[in-house]
Amino acid sequence: MASGLERFRAAAEELGVSVAPVRYPAGTRTAADAAAAVGCDVGQIVKSLVFATPTRLVLALTSGANQVDTDRLGELTGEKISLAAAEAVRSATGYAIGGTPPFGHLNPLPAWIDQDLLAYDTVWAAAGTPDSCFPIAPAQLAATAEALVGDFARR
Repeated sequence: MASGLERFRAAAEELGVSVAPVRYPAGTRTAADAAAAVGCDVGQIVKSLVFATPTRLVLALTSGANQVDTDRLGELTGEKISLAAAEAVRSATGYAIGGTPPFGHLNPLPAWIDQDLLAYDTVWAAAGTPDSCFPIAPAQLAATAEALVGDFARR
């Protein structure tokens, strides 16, 4: 079976997106770990967080400097939300928490992108494993993930 990184690369290629994932042996599981490994501001790290509503799963692409305000994200989705269980995330996306990329999932999820990410020229997102990430322009990230821009951060 292909690794999460190999599956992500194949999915990105299928979507027509050129990615250059980098592996970091020390890990990139948390936003702080990823920022330290990459050498960027923690705000440039994209957290791909999956939430559950009563009817579906949704993806929140969140700046590493922020937390998701579930009430605000719920207003954007039109439903009450809570963090999805790890098994639900893996089942829907094909990836484990800590390595979930922002696109290339088994089942595409409706997505929102934290408006704070748009302030950067480049952001870094997980590439399918807890020790890999890739750089991407925020506008390309939003377009590829088909994400709506929203203000759902608790700062």
